[in-house]
Amino acid sequence: MRKVLSACTLFLTAFAPIKEGPWFSGKIVYHNQFKTLAGKDISAKLAPVLGAENLYYISDNNYKAYTEKKQLLELYTGENNKFLFFMNGQAGSVTDAATGTPGAVVTPLAETATVAGYACQSLKVENDGVTTVYYYSPKVRVNPERYTQHLMGDWYTYLRASNGALPLRFIVTNTKQGFVWTSDANSVQTMLLTVADFTATAPAQ
Repeated sequence: MRKVLSACTLFLTAFAPIKEGPWFSGKIVYHNQFKTLAGKDISAKLAPVLGAENLYYISDNNYKAYTEKKQLLELYTGENNKFLFFMNGQAGSVTDAATGTPGAVVTPLAETATVAGYACQSLKVENDGVTTVYYYSPKVRVNPERYTQHLMGDWYTYLRASNGALPLRFIVTNTKQGFVWTSDANSVQTMLLTVADFTATAPAQ
């Protein structure tokens, strides 16, 4: 019976109507920490690749992120659903964000936390050896239906489950690659951003 009730809850959540805005446009600054599965700090190894901090900008169906050195790390443009990852500020290959791994399992969690001054609830997404726990606030939201084709990284799956709320803390446990990545928002800043801000040549603000 408990399994049936859980399944019904997930079914109803998946088809719950999306609440309207206001939608967030602006910058979130995250602090990153990396550890092995055994708890050894390996931030010195992974921070040069993924950033000790990330300056994350999002507006409508576009987002981008920089490292603390203001080197571009990732860029997504919703018009063509393309994702571009950068290494040391240099662009790699373009990825179609419609490419994802099916089978993600979403579990609402009871844990709450206060992150960057926001009261957050949590949920867990599990898929292909990667478990991510997200903490999010309904006060910092984008329209999830603007990301329906963004299957890469289970991004639309997460946004649909959180009703568009952006993560203010996430904890990624990757058993295949043997690390735990914890990212906490230090600040959330509303900003007016345009499509022109989401290009490889647009500077960090």
